[in-house]
Amino acid sequence: MVTDRTAFPTTQYPILISGNNVQSFKTGAAITAGQVVSIVGADGVTMTVIPCVAEAGCCPVGVAIENAATSSVVPVAMIGCIARVSNAYSDTDIDCGHLVTMDDCAIGGTVVEVAGGTTTEEVVGVLVEDSTAASLGLEAILVLCGTTLETHGA
Repeated sequence: MVTDRTAFPTTQYPILISGNNVQSFKTGAAITAGQVVSIVGADGVTMTVIPCVAEAGCCPVGVAIENAATSSVVPVAMIGCIARVSNAYSDTDIDCGHLVTMDDCAIGGTVVEVAGGTTTEEVVGVLVEDSTAASLGLEAILVLCGTTLETHGA
């Protein structure tokens, strides 16, 4: 059984580690630095992001690199950047080199390892450092938002 984190972790380190593919978006909700963000889908709000939660219509675009209040502007690290994100689970490790996707954790903007078997996943990125369950920090990923991965069971 996995346990969702109950609060989004904070860090003293910059969220953006490397890369310059950064785009500013309007915010449709309060956003915490390090949250994976998605375009507001079904209602068609132009250039507006919210914390990503796995649900119909969620389309992850990158990682927020600063805190931002609702109806303000947030810079987002996009494909090709290396940025810090949070594992959704407080009791599950994710190894470096594994692909991660969005999760339905209530705090929003967190990631989980891409599931095996036959599935289609919206890839958020690939971890470039280990994510340990005991860590309350943020781990680095290479952002690959916008990539759809189809896996096929044996």
